Amino acid sequence: MARRAHCLVLAYPLQGHINPMLQFSKQLEHQGVKITLVTTRFYCNNLKRVPPSIAIETISDGFDQGGPPHDADSHKAFIDRSCEVGSESLAELLEKLGRSKDEHVDCVVYDSFFPWALDVVKRFEIVAAVFFTQNMTVNSIYYHVHLGNLQVPLTQHEFSLPALPKLELQDMPSFLLTYAQHPYYLDFFADQFCNIDKADWVLCNTFYELDKEVRIISLVYVHVLSYSFHSFVNKETYFNAFLVIQNLKVNTQFMCCCDIIRRVA
Repeated sequence: MARRAHCLVLAYPLQGHINPMLQFSKQLEHQGVKITLVTTRFYCNNLKRVPPSIAIETISDGFDQGGPPHDADSHKAFIDRSCEVGSESLAELLEKLGRSKDEHVDCVVYDSFFPWALDVVKRFEIVAAVFFTQNMTVNSIYYHVHLGNLQVPLTQHEFSLPALPKLELQDMPSFLLTYAQHPYYLDFFADQFCNIDKADWVLCNTFYELDKEVRIISLVYVHVLSYSFHSFVNKETYFNAFLVIQNLKVNTQFMCCCDIIRRVA
């Protein structure tokens, strides 16, 4: 029996991040890819309705007795600690799985809230895909903050950003409006893009009807192709499109995510 490609999916420990990454995992599994879903040791107790065919592994984020805090000061400490401890724990997991020929990881799909995961994965020379769970308009706005194209605190009432429709103040993410009180949160969201140029693939949680006014090229300023995988995802499914970029280069041959992962196995 031929070995199946093995994809490790690293999800941020919040339900709004777990759900889309789990749905994505189910679609990859439907295409014959072996899936291991990874979350923190604390959050693992909250996982429900994960198909038995999807393996579950955990890593430590340094807060095994409690999840992410809600106030800014504590959240910053959580992120700093999870970067340090999570990097070591993820490396240990990849090493453990790599000792088995059948369990060797061919691709890691990681939540964009864990940018440090990319550095770990690249040390193992494994293909890495960053997964953005928020919609593309929000992602694009945060990306322009990262580039410095959008300065905070906001002093305008209308905003014109490349490849986006004209936005008004009430259209902006709330963390831009509260930057003076809580600057850390916006910095956290902008940091999702700190090493995105090193990712092999960029996956976005969206479908055309949701973001039809957004030309997705605004995210990375390269040619992007949108896939609507109607052959195995219907209109009622939460995921009916994935946007894929390979190596952030123009004129690249684009393929479905599942085909890519099978190819690198």
